[in-house]
Amino acid sequence: MAGTEKREGTDRLKREKSRLEDSLRKHERTEKALETERDFFAAVLEAADTFILVLDSAGRILQINRAVELALGYLNDDLHGRMFISALPIRDVAEGLREDLRRLGQGGGACPFESHWATSTGERLLIHGSLAPLRDATGALSHIIVTASDVTQNRALEDELRAMSLRDDMTGLYNRRGFALLAEQRLKDSRRSDSTLAIVYADVDQLKSVNDAFGHSAGDIAIITCAQALEETFRESDIVARIGGDEFVVLAEADERELNTVSRRLDGKLHRRTADSGLRFPVSLTIGCAHSKPPHRVSLDALLEQADAFMYESKHAAKSKSQ
Repeated sequence: MAGTEKREGTDRLKREKSRLEDSLRKHERTEKALETERDFFAAVLEAADTFILVLDSAGRILQINRAVELALGYLNDDLHGRMFISALPIRDVAEGLREDLRRLGQGGGACPFESHWATSTGERLLIHGSLAPLRDATGALSHIIVTASDVTQNRALEDELRAMSLRDDMTGLYNRRGFALLAEQRLKDSRRSDSTLAIVYADVDQLKSVNDAFGHSAGDIAIITCAQALEETFRESDIVARIGGDEFVVLAEADERELNTVSRRLDGKLHRRTADSGLRFPVSLTIGCAHSKPPHRVSLDALLEQADAFMYESKHAAKSKSQ
């Protein structure tokens, strides 16, 4: 009987040993698989061109990838343990990101953001990205994944293209499209504030004669000279545009008396510019003005038509006087 019990005890020990060895082998395989998976994801993290940062649930930086290091000039050890919103984003936009982190902690989903980040040398980069939550089995926030990209150059190019689409190539003034967009908004603002606005329509005098006598390059000089004089004469807040070959318009906050003063100043600037540049031909503008003032408000198109008509009347009167 005793021998039987001993054999049974030995068998149980063998089975338990076998079970433990099997469990250990499974654990080792799992550990190896996890290690392989970690290595894989680490490789992906490092190879990604996108900025990737891993934060803990409080927003502290745990890991950054190589793209962040290369673009911002920081090593992982430089940022590890630091609060994300104080380490990278410029202070004036950190509050919005702080609110995003709070929403993630309360169960919210991914939050897109756009902010400026500072590099290790103090350069500002415009960053567009997203904060995405990782949650544990209970639904509690465990980590936050930041994915982002540097859009500084793209935004600068967009701004440049936008400016080009609203600006006249030759003079740098607003073109017809740019003037229309800005002037419509200014007119709406004036209706709310009960302010008086003036449209000044200006035409370069004798431009065809200048082109015929001295060439089109001389005509270009005349146009640029007029553009510069208009910019110098009117306030920075006024909208100055070239809307045609020899036609300019200005939207200014001014009444009739102020415009008379501005007109005399413009004539003086053009005369001095012509003299100082040693041009072989005179450069002058004929202008016409129309006003939008309370309670009589008219549309931008109507103002332009009125100012254009007054300008041609002035041109005709000057021509008749010279004959």
